[in-house]
Amino acid sequence: MLKVLAPIPALVAGIALALPAQAAPTAQTIRVTERDYSISLSAKPRAGKVTFVIRNAGDDPHNFYVRGGGRTFKSRVVGEGGSLRLTATLKKGVRYQYWCAVGSHARKGMRGSFVAR
Repeated sequence: MLKVLAPIPALVAGIALALPAQAAPTAQTIRVTERDYSISLSAKPRAGKVTFVIRNAGDDPHNFYVRGGGRTFKSRVVGEGGSLRLTATLKKGVRYQYWCAVGSHARKGMRGSFVAR
């Protein structure tokens, strides 16, 4: 009986090694630069977990809002020279709008949009 069962642990180990390991998805990092009065993104965000690294390169305080797919993600206000992070989970094929919600900054050009691919 032991001779029949002995190969089973080796067989199970062999199957486990043959199966591909699935790594946890990592967040895409997008650098956001806010100036008086523009916002630039380092790349078009893809669907999934995205970390926006927001840097205020202007003289005025700014924040960063992202809306789409029934969700709104928003940062706190960041002062001149400051930076912060905002993490969002984006849905594939959804159009997202982003803007600075401080005062009239969005009307002055601090806005844009993208479709998560």
